[in-house]
Amino acid sequence: MYYVLVREISSGKIVDKVELSLNQNIAGELAHLALATRKQCENKYPADKYFITYEEAPGYDELLAKLALTDSSQNKNQNTFKMHASGYYLMIVNVSGFVLGAALLFLLLVIRVLYNPFLFIVGMMLIGFYLLFDYKKWMKKGIQLVEINTEGINIFRGSEMILSRIDKKQITGINVFKKIKRRIVNILLGGYADSSLPGVTLFSGPRIRITDDAFSEAEFGIFIEKLRELKPDIYF
Repeated sequence: MYYVLVREISSGKIVDKVELSLNQNIAGELAHLALATRKQCENKYPADKYFITYEEAPGYDELLAKLALTDSSQNKNQNTFKMHASGYYLMIVNVSGFVLGAALLFLLLVIRVLYNPFLFIVGMMLIGFYLLFDYKKWMKKGIQLVEINTEGINIFRGSEMILSRIDKKQITGINVFKKIKRRIVNILLGGYADSSLPGVTLFSGPRIRITDDAFSEAEFGIFIEKLRELKPDIYF
């Protein structure tokens, strides 16, 4: 049996659950049903107070036992903080980008930089296709969950929640900056950041880039504070 669970961020308490039949095709109908169910829950429960997960267990009692074991293990380190991504937030960003792009194209049409309304329509279609591709790419490979504690960071990507582990000792620097209203975090893994040029930051070596596009504003702020607590003497 598969379950979609809604849990409180503060306590981990289950406030809602939806059972998905195991008889359906997990690669087809069940996957679409799970996604639709998650979207319904995201619309109902604000992401700054609740997080949504998929779980598999033979029955609900077994699921509770599994969660109790997981929570018990996690509680051994009380400093662990989880930041959950939401397609709702990314969709807001993409819709805003679409509206802004439409406004700019319309302005170009009005001032006669674009002479043919057909070019305006083509431009709108290209923007729409790009934003749709960006959303699907995030669903497949984007960061879905970030866990951070005093030992390091766990990053889970894509629908399969593939784990990337970053130990504290691997981090050579952390760069945080804001572009308009968008906050961007760069975790440097062997390289450094050079901001000697005004308005420009140059990076060397491997790094992991995390933006706040798919995360709640409150959780992302806490995440940045946890990064500072993780290693306050590294570059910001």
